[in-house]
Amino acid sequence: MKRKLTLIVVAAVLILGAAQNAAADIRLDFDIPWLLALGLNTADITGDTSGSIDLSSYHIPLPYVEFAYQFGDGALRGGVGIRTYTILVEFAGWPMGYVELEPIDRLVLRAELGGFAFFLLGIENHFYLDDYTLRVLLPDFQVSFALAPWFRIGAGVLLIVPAGDFNNFGYVTYINARFALTWK
Repeated sequence: MKRKLTLIVVAAVLILGAAQNAAADIRLDFDIPWLLALGLNTADITGDTSGSIDLSSYHIPLPYVEFAYQFGDGALRGGVGIRTYTILVEFAGWPMGYVELEPIDRLVLRAELGGFAFFLLGIENHFYLDDYTLRVLLPDFQVSFALAPWFRIGAGVLLIVPAGDFNNFGYVTYINARFALTWK
């Protein structure tokens, strides 16, 4: 367990160190997804069934912020960073990486993969990194239309996939508005 974590940290440092020489941008995204259909229980994410909440009946906007180091420019770009949801005074998040493709002017296809570790900041501060969370993947797929270089509208699906335990598979479909700010 400790050996795997050490290898992951070393690999991340090497990748980020090598990326210093590449053309990279700092990117900050503010996304406001409106939840449409959910098949999700908080126990699917944390593995803890005590105090779990069934979220399948909620159809609300659930804003989040992504802070990433972006590589590439033009039609194909990608990045690594963190994604954090804001629920009043609590933040819940995880590390992630993404790839965006713009095959047609203003049409943006985005694939994101996150998970492996989770954190809570706010009223309750906790960092989840154990055998269960190391197996939880959070793929997110979006299709959006860029009304401006910094603003998009679209739709997507976020999946909660505990590797090796597909009985606890969760999903969230949504429509969204995304503000994407980039600095060199």
